[in-house]
Amino acid sequence: MSYVWQSSDWPCFFSDPDAVRKAYEGFLDAKQAADAAFSLAGRDSDKMLHSQALADEIVSSLAIEGEHICFDSVYSSVSRRLGLNLDVKGKTDAYADGISELELDAVLNHGIMSIERLDWWHELLFKNAAGIRPKRIGEFRNGPEYILRTSGKNSDLIYEAVPADCVRAEMDRLIVFINSDNDMNPLEKSATAALRFVAIHPYGDGNGRISRAISDYVLASVWNDDARVLSMSSLILKHRNDYYSELNAVTAQSDSLDLTRWIIWNIDLAVMAENDAVKSLKKSLRLSALMRTLDPSLFNSREITMMYKLADGSFFGKLTNEKWVKMNKCSPAAALRDLKHLVSCGLLIESGDSGPKSGYYLNPELCI
Repeated sequence: MSYVWQSSDWPCFFSDPDAVRKAYEGFLDAKQAADAAFSLAGRDSDKMLHSQALADEIVSSLAIEGEHICFDSVYSSVSRRLGLNLDVKGKTDAYADGISELELDAVLNHGIMSIERLDWWHELLFKNAAGIRPKRIGEFRNGPEYILRTSGKNSDLIYEAVPADCVRAEMDRLIVFINSDNDMNPLEKSATAALRFVAIHPYGDGNGRISRAISDYVLASVWNDDARVLSMSSLILKHRNDYYSELNAVTAQSDSLDLTRWIIWNIDLAVMAENDAVKSLKKSLRLSALMRTLDPSLFNSREITMMYKLADGSFFGKLTNEKWVKMNKCSPAAALRDLKHLVSCGLLIESGDSGPKSGYYLNPELCI
């Protein structure tokens, strides 16, 4: 079995310029439409959507690798770092803080890329992680790396990474590529950089997550990432099988360094991300408009205030009786009456949990 790094021309990838240009023009059209839509939104709405999108990016990137984390903790951490004040903050989580710091450094710190910076990202990814962690954190692996596909008791080798003694040299070349000006559009460059990183697989674990952070870093030049309102990883998660199929089609062979298909797949994903961001904005605007129609003669001030918070994102996640009491400074009995009233009016739905885990969510049908 051969691998892409064994090609005599590695890492000189190429692509069909006409096909890539056509796909990128489609992306620019989608981005222009999205920019026009968001120019009509208020700054406060932008900030909330920005924080939610970055949290979604973090959670989705982890989920692609089969790892799960509480969205509320990540959202709270990101919002705090962006200077947003949430009415109820998620539970403090050192791991969520670490990976939030990694993502925000990728999208907001436009300084040059370096080996030291990637090593720091690797430390942020694992220093507070629970469970099994790589033996070497914040430094390259010193042994071989194999990617296996497991089905039941059987495992098949699908990829062998660059030999350990070649990792440093390959990473030095990749860093030069990332920091250099070239004639690639940002999406083409980000897709190429991410694939090269995954092909090298420099760390014992976390390579997929860091590759997507590298992609976000490169894309900071095409998206205004101090107000980013979309998530590429959430789309990759939805199309996870295609993602790995496209990746494997390039890395598990050494006959061709043509990245046309991989690049266009990533550009198409970016178009979907732009379109999804506009849908999220429209949903937010519809919710805000709905909140303005609430009749004060039918809903008390606590109910109206809380519905606004749920609509604008200043409160996110499961709403409990305890949180209602804390936020509104009312009795548990009054809180329960409020919550039950909002459920009866179709504005909230019950979580379906029982006991201490019971709670309520904004009715998703309000956003349709």
